[in-house]
Amino acid sequence: MADAAAKTETADHCSVEKCKRPYRAKGYCVTHYKAWRRGELDGHKARYKICTKEGCRKPRAFAGVCGEHRVAAAAAVAPAA
Repeated sequence: MADAAAKTETADHCSVEKCKRPYRAKGYCVTHYKAWRRGELDGHKARYKICTKEGCRKPRAFAGVCGEHRVAAAAAVAPAA
């Protein structure tokens, strides 16, 4: 029983260094968990596949790009009438 209490005391906060907030999931607090899901934590890949355009963090919609970049690419390829 004492081991369980000791484990809870050490594992009840976020696993990111210097973060003292209580953890939500995967050992991260709400803020760091959301960053983990978006792939913004150093050393961690995004949980979900994101757009391949530089700096875009939106979810992929088609052919590796988000809906916004898909529309932009289609407009650039469409012949002028």
